[in-house]
Amino acid sequence: MAAPSKKPGPKGLPPAPSETPHVVGNATSKPEAGSLVPCNFRVSPEFRKRLKAFAVAHDTSMVEVFEKAVEEYMAKRGG
Repeated sequence: MAAPSKKPGPKGLPPAPSETPHVVGNATSKPEAGSLVPCNFRVSPEFRKRLKAFAVAHDTSMVEVFEKAVEEYMAKRGG
């Protein structure tokens, strides 16, 4: 008995290398200098609320507040 024919996959052909979009976070290329990359961690809802309120009160972003706080912390700790 002959084997049944294989059905074509639903995905189609992969994109050509020139059509592949740049994805931040992959291991094949470095992000551009000055660009932002994901940094995934969890904080308590209370901390996030305080951080957001502080950023709004000082007309800045939560990222900027967090970056400055970590920079100061590391400078004090010799990092």
